[in-house]
Amino acid sequence: MRRETRAGERKPTEDLEAREARETVAPVDRWSAALVASAPELSARLLAEVFGPLLALAPAERALLVGTLEAWLECGGSVGRTAVRLRCHRNTVFNRLRRLEHLTSRSLSHPHELVETVLALDALRLSAAGKG
Repeated sequence: MRRETRAGERKPTEDLEAREARETVAPVDRWSAALVASAPELSARLLAEVFGPLLALAPAERALLVGTLEAWLECGGSVGRTAVRLRCHRNTVFNRLRRLEHLTSRSLSHPHELVETVLALDALRLSAAGKG
């Protein structure tokens, strides 16, 4: 719960942490990351709900799938360009993305579900940045 503060009084730690997270994200560059950083409790719930099964994987497998998703997004959703970037066959990219869809129960071809996936990815990045 949030409590009212008077001038000069310190805000609760959770508010300070949220403010620091917001300040580390430049909204002009990444609006989705700024939104995720501004609501840490909600972003933690989103991360657990969307990426829960993904987070349960071995670190190497998780990193492979997340890296493929990041590359695919950076390549504008082009499997061919993603394959070139990752130096693998396009069918490998398809298979990894299908596995990610299966684990998250979200389709990358449905805009609403893609938005949830991207927001969860931002939450994962912020979570990893906070630990490192």
